[in-house]
This record gives sequence, C-alpha cells and structure tokens, in this order.
Amino acid sequence: MLSLLAGTILASSAFALEPSGSAVKVTRITLADGPGGGRTLETEGSVYSGDAITTNPNGLAQIEFIDNTRIVVGPNSSLVLDEFVFNPNRTAEKVVVNAVKGVFRFISGDSPHDAYSIHLPTMVIGVRGTNFDARASGDTSYAVFHEGSGVGCPGGGACVPLDGGCRLYAAPAGGAINTPGRLETQRVFFAYFSQLLGDQSRLEPAFRANTRDCIRPDPRIFGAAPYENASSRDSPESRQVIEYEQELSIFP
Repeated sequence: MLSLLAGTILASSAFALEPSGSAVKVTRITLADGPGGGRTLETEGSVYSGDAITTNPNGLAQIEFIDNTRIVVGPNSSLVLDEFVFNPNRTAEKVVVNAVKGVFRFISGDSPHDAYSIHLPTMVIGVRGTNFDARASGDTSYAVFHEGSGVGCPGGGACVPLDGGCRLYAAPAGGAINTPGRLETQRVFFAYFSQLLGDQSRLEPAFRANTRDCIRPDPRIFGAAPYENASSRDSPESRQVIEYEQELSIFP
C-alpha cells in the first residue's frame, strides 16, 4: 500500500513538473523560481509554467518553449511565466506572460494567435504572428514590433492595433497608448533597447530580429551608438547597423 502511494506521489510530481520549455542560452547570472524550485538557470535548463525568471545587470536568457515560442529576457529584467497550457500536439491552449520589469523580446510560435497574452505593467498585448520587443515599467511601458502585428490594451483608454516596421508604442500609467515622436523614440531606443536593437551577436540566430527599419539614436545627442560598445563590432549584425547608420540622416 505504501509503495503504491509513493508511486502515485512520484507520478503526480513528475506530471506537475512537466517542462514548458528550456533555456537555449544563458549569459551571466539568471535565476528561476517556481514549481522547479529556486535555482540558477543554466543553458539547457528546464523552465516551467509558473516560473519567475530574473536576470542580473549583465544577464541575458534565451528561452524556447515546446511550441517554438521564444523569449529573450534582457539584462536586469524579471518576468513570470504565469500560464503555459499545452495541447497533446505541442501547441499552446493558453500562454500568459507577466513582464514585471526590464526589457524582453517575444517571438510567437506555432500556437493559435489568440492563445497569447503578454502583460506589461501598463498594457496588455495580444499578438498575431509576432516578433516584438517590450520594456516593462510601472511609469510607462513600451513595445516595438518588428514583424507581424498585435493589439495593445492600456490601463486607461481604448485598445489599439500595434503594427510592425519598428514603430514605438508607449503606454503611460493610466493613459492611452501613443506613438512618440522621432527624438523621443531615439531616446527610448538608446536608454532601454540598445541590448536588443544594436549588436545582436549575443543572441542565437532564432532569437534575432530584423531591426533595419529602426531609427538609430543620433550619436551627436546620445553619445556612442550601442554597437560601438559591443563585444563583437565585426559581427554581421554590427556591420549591418554601421552601414545603415551611414545611410541614414536623422537630421537632414
């Protein structure tokens, strides 16, 4: 009887800890805390529905889920994998991600678009075949869509469509979603998104985005461009940014 009970408990535990995905690459220190216990997340380490993922100021985590959804957790950032409910065919029935603070990249996988719900402190994003970056903040949250589109619903105001082309969307606390002007977009990109929009050599190919349409911060105002401080200036991504910077005149 005892052996039967022990076997039942072990089977239940194994089922409860079924991984939702794994870390493809982890740079520096990233912590995970949830159903799998408190732990340092390592490359190829499992992640579970309910896990809180937190990076230190130099950390970077690239996570792939069983439906091929991919998430990059940027430096000094924290998110919670609130719900990852999968069907037998390895598509998601429901995906809820709560981005608490910091910067992220979200690339939707093979699941139906209406399965995804990305929560930022000041807006909720629904996606449609999407590759986008986001910054989570209690004051103003931002989203930058590279591919596909989505819908943003702020804490105050109506839901609005979110389109690609590296357009920046801002959702201030209690306000409506807006699209900042050119100079403010440069400031936000420089201040918050340089790790994702500049040199992408730290990212695995499947986690990168085409950022060619993004406005580059003018170095005359904001100082060195992100790639000038990158570890691999000679990477293909860095050369692409340098060539684009030479072509682009922000202040004609």
